[in-house]
Amino acid sequence: MRIVIAKRHGRRGAGLGNELFPWAKGWIASQVLDAQLVGPSWGLNQHRYDRHFGTSRLDFVVEDVLLRLPIHAFTVRDYHASGEIDFGNAIRKWAEARGLTARRSFRVSVEGMWGGYASIRGARPFLLAQLLNSRDALRNVYQVTSELDRNRLFVAVHMRSATDGFSMPPESENVQGKFNIAIPGAWYRWVCEAIRQRYGEQVQFRFFTDRGGPDFEEAVRRFNPGQTSQTGLTECSDLLLMAQADLRICSVSSFSMAANFLSDGPYLWYQPQLTCHGGLYSLWGGEERQRVGDSPTSTSREFVSGLIDLGQTRPELPINFLGSAMAIGDPLPDMLVQLLDHRLSTRDARTNLLEYGCIPKASSERVSQGVQLS
Repeated sequence: MRIVIAKRHGRRGAGLGNELFPWAKGWIASQVLDAQLVGPSWGLNQHRYDRHFGTSRLDFVVEDVLLRLPIHAFTVRDYHASGEIDFGNAIRKWAEARGLTARRSFRVSVEGMWGGYASIRGARPFLLAQLLNSRDALRNVYQVTSELDRNRLFVAVHMRSATDGFSMPPESENVQGKFNIAIPGAWYRWVCEAIRQRYGEQVQFRFFTDRGGPDFEEAVRRFNPGQTSQTGLTECSDLLLMAQADLRICSVSSFSMAANFLSDGPYLWYQPQLTCHGGLYSLWGGEERQRVGDSPTSTSREFVSGLIDLGQTRPELPINFLGSAMAIGDPLPDMLVQLLDHRLSTRDARTNLLEYGCIPKASSERVSQGVQLS
């Protein structure tokens, strides 16, 4: 039998944002290698994800037994040696080189967060399906979305408290490239106020956190005083709700990153945490591997520099970025405002054909005339 084991993080596992990586890698590998997926096991996880996903508390026994048998481990070194970014392409090359694809039986293990979100992009439908099928998720999502005004922007704000390994650094400390840091509550309030000043009653906020605290309570009081707590399990539904928002205001956490990854929509990041090189910000630019010339970050830096140069000579060409950055005192980025303005302009059902809406005949006539003339 062909088996792929998605190894949990450490002995006791980790938070959902981190565990999505081996889960996604395991699923991709199972598809590429035509194998059965085992893990990541949830039974030992301190967050009790076995309750979310309906698995046995003893599921870790199967994972641990399989890992004690002869196994082919696909490692970070193997991944980088493949020269591929996509995880499926990388493990396919590796498996073919070892003759695994010709075997009827083998055990392969995958693990870790290495490779980043670009490597597991193909697993997004799988991850969404698992989250949607988790306990209480659909009920909680409906309870919140049914109360939202579809004609207003929906902004999700994720606030991570200074607990569980997250620290609040001193104001004078340089936090560029640092993770596991808590963001000052004043930053969230500044960003939310800037958005409210721009959009007024056309925006609605919802706040998400691992646990409450004075900054969270103050933000809710100012910007969504009617927000109530959900019943039942909420971690998976929180992730799904954040992914559905028009904009995500992020904490420096894998949970916020996962919501952005599942959404493909605009988000705001804490600017002091980003690495700056050559006038360009990057999230991973401080990592040693991303500083070499052929790294994805270096390649992106060259590409974006070219876009900016082209924009100076061809100002009519649109340049958009899903991610934006702000520090306390900064105005809303112009490109973010343009994206949100566009999303807001598509809200009214009367402009949507699927919902009994109408579109002007003139627009289609101009398109057809243009095609004829060309």
